[in-house]
Amino acid sequence: MEIVFVRHGTPDYTLADQRRMTQLEKDYAPLTRECIPFIRSQSEAAVFAGADLMISSPYTRALQTAEILNRSLGLELFVEHDLREWRADLAGGHIELSERDRRWHEYRAGLKHGRRIPDASYESAFDLKDRVLKVLQRYQHCTKVIVVAHLNVLESVCGYQEAGIGCGEYRIFSLHEVCS
Repeated sequence: MEIVFVRHGTPDYTLADQRRMTQLEKDYAPLTRECIPFIRSQSEAAVFAGADLMISSPYTRALQTAEILNRSLGLELFVEHDLREWRADLAGGHIELSERDRRWHEYRAGLKHGRRIPDASYESAFDLKDRVLKVLQRYQHCTKVIVVAHLNVLESVCGYQEAGIGCGEYRIFSLHEVCS
């Protein structure tokens, strides 16, 4: 199965940060209005032609991106809970941005070097990969699937991405490649 992975558009966390919302509440943040035309233009890329369906993370930034893309693609859209963002805090509470950043850098360093961080208070790359692959394998009857999710979802199955992937950009890989 060919997977066209699309990273969600640029989220606008302004209001969530002003109100010191928890990470769960921040997941409702919409896209910035400035990124919407770029997402709309991406839907015209030839890479999306022939897709069987689209699946998306449940977070607003991914769902809004999927909806914008799908206006011109007209595909069946499925929301998959386990394509959600990496969990920065397994307890689910508010953590300061500086602590979240510290955990993110520690998580990515572990991912880059293929090692677990013992007793981490956040989700491991190995656990994230496991939940993402379970979702993708449910669609292996398809020829081509568009997945709209997060950088860490892509990295969990394709490995550390030195250059990352920009908001609204896409990468192509096969399920066979990442399961081998």
